[in-house]
Amino acid sequence: MNQLRASSREDLMSVLGHELRSPLTAIRGAASLLLVAHSELAPAKVTELLRVIDSQAARMADRVEDVLVASRLDAGQQRVLVGDLELSDLIADNLESARAIADGRRIRVSGRVEGLHARGDLQRVSQVLRILLENAIRHSPPGSPVEVRVDARPKRVRIEVRDRGPGIAPDDRGRVFARGVKLDPGGPGAGLGLYIVRGLASAMDGEAGVDPRAGGGSTFWLSLQTPRK
Repeated sequence: MNQLRASSREDLMSVLGHELRSPLTAIRGAASLLLVAHSELAPAKVTELLRVIDSQAARMADRVEDVLVASRLDAGQQRVLVGDLELSDLIADNLESARAIADGRRIRVSGRVEGLHARGDLQRVSQVLRILLENAIRHSPPGSPVEVRVDARPKRVRIEVRDRGPGIAPDDRGRVFARGVKLDPGGPGAGLGLYIVRGLASAMDGEAGVDPRAGGGSTFWLSLQTPRK
């Protein structure tokens, strides 16, 4: 068991090093240019470089948090603080962040969001939505929209993230949530995102899954309980 855990830690450290390399390179490049040529740069360029530093630092923080959560899930030690959440601001904040990396793709929202409540951990629900939105953007063809749908049911709230990507074969829909599984071995990421999604959903007494989408693509979803009355 100790050997297995040591191997898992080594894998996660390798993942962390890989995931941090790209944003760290961008931060160093922007910071170096500001240091060397700050006085010669137009104000708009300075602002652009500062935004690069800010966004890439946030990306690094997200990747570190993902690896920490994956490690705690591996060890069965991930804690959640489940309470009554109002979803409209939480969803709006994640959509704003996603649009910043959407590369021109539209992100559309449907379903009733205002005044909608569910039971969950604010930080962890936000983490799940970030991962699902990043995945949808990553796998969607250029120009195709990403759609977020909120479906309020009597005892559950289901948040869906829909894409027009290549879709997932029936045999892969269960294993895609396993740790380290990548359906595109040469693609970005380390196969931790969906493992985290399902692990956090379960920890909050919720569920997560994926369904095929009519016309092509996938619908990834998070289902949470509604507040007790």
